[in-house]
Amino acid sequence: MDKRRRQRRKVWIHRGLASMWVLLAIPAALWWAESILFVILVSLYANFASELATSEAADDRDVCDRLDRIERALAERGDDQ
Repeated sequence: MDKRRRQRRKVWIHRGLASMWVLLAIPAALWWAESILFVILVSLYANFASELATSEAADDRDVCDRLDRIERALAERGDDQ
Protein backbone atom coordinates (compact mmCIF):
# COMPACT_ATOMS: atom_id res chain seq x y z
CA MET A 1 0.00 0.00 0.00
CA ASP A 2 1.45 3.36 -0.93
CA LYS A 3 2.16 6.11 1.54
CA ARG A 4 -0.67 8.47 0.54
CA ARG A 5 -3.20 5.70 0.84
CA ARG A 6 -1.97 4.84 4.36
CA GLN A 7 -2.19 8.50 5.35
CA ARG A 8 -5.75 8.78 4.01
CA ARG A 9 -6.67 5.63 5.89
CA LYS A 10 -5.36 7.16 9.12
CA VAL A 11 -7.43 10.29 8.54
CA TRP A 12 -10.62 8.28 8.01
CA ILE A 13 -9.94 6.09 11.05
CA HIS A 14 -9.60 9.19 13.22
CA ARG A 15 -12.71 10.75 11.71
CA GLY A 16 -14.59 7.54 12.45
CA LEU A 17 -13.38 7.54 16.04
CA ALA A 18 -14.36 11.19 16.43
CA SER A 19 -17.84 10.36 15.11
CA MET A 20 -18.08 7.49 17.57
CA TRP A 21 -17.32 9.82 20.48
CA VAL A 22 -19.96 12.28 19.27
CA LEU A 23 -22.50 9.46 19.17
CA LEU A 24 -21.43 8.27 22.64
CA ALA A 25 -22.13 11.73 24.03
CA ILE A 26 -25.89 11.04 23.97
CA PRO A 27 -25.90 7.90 26.16
CA ALA A 28 -23.15 9.42 28.29
CA ALA A 29 -25.32 12.42 29.09
CA LEU A 30 -28.49 10.39 29.62
CA TRP A 31 -27.45 7.17 31.35
CA TRP A 32 -23.79 7.30 32.30
CA ALA A 33 -23.74 10.74 33.90
CA GLU A 34 -22.70 9.31 37.27
CA SER A 35 -20.51 6.47 36.01
CA ILE A 36 -16.98 6.83 37.31
CA LEU A 37 -15.76 3.99 35.11
CA PHE A 38 -16.98 5.78 31.98
CA VAL A 39 -15.19 8.97 33.00
CA ILE A 40 -12.00 7.02 33.67
CA LEU A 41 -12.16 5.27 30.28
CA VAL A 42 -12.86 8.49 28.41
CA SER A 43 -9.98 10.23 30.21
CA LEU A 44 -7.59 7.39 29.43
CA TYR A 45 -8.64 7.41 25.78
CA ALA A 46 -8.19 11.19 25.59
CA ASN A 47 -4.68 10.93 27.02
CA PHE A 48 -3.78 8.08 24.67
CA ALA A 49 -5.17 9.88 21.61
CA SER A 50 -3.40 13.13 22.43
CA GLU A 51 -0.06 11.38 22.96
CA LEU A 52 -0.50 9.51 19.70
CA ALA A 53 -1.32 12.76 17.89
CA THR A 54 1.71 14.55 19.31
CA SER A 55 3.99 11.67 18.34
CA GLU A 56 2.64 11.82 14.78
CA ALA A 57 3.12 15.59 14.69
CA ALA A 58 6.65 15.31 16.06
CA ASP A 59 7.66 12.89 13.31
CA ASP A 60 8.85 15.46 10.80
CA ARG A 61 11.04 13.24 8.63
CA ASP A 62 8.77 13.62 5.59
CA VAL A 63 8.70 17.40 5.93
CA CYS A 64 12.47 17.60 6.36
CA ASP A 65 13.05 15.36 3.35
CA ARG A 66 10.75 17.48 1.23
CA LEU A 67 12.42 20.72 2.38
CA ASP A 68 15.84 19.26 1.60
CA ARG A 69 14.70 18.40 -1.95
CA ILE A 70 13.30 21.91 -2.41
CA GLU A 71 16.51 23.50 -1.15
CA ARG A 72 18.62 21.34 -3.49
CA ALA A 73 16.37 22.18 -6.44
CA LEU A 74 16.57 25.90 -5.66
CA ALA A 75 20.35 25.71 -5.25
CA GLU A 76 20.69 23.95 -8.61
CA ARG A 77 18.38 26.47 -10.23
CA GLY A 78 20.37 29.33 -8.72
CA ASP A 79 23.60 27.89 -10.13
CA ASP A 80 22.09 27.78 -13.62
CA GLN A 81 21.09 31.44 -13.61
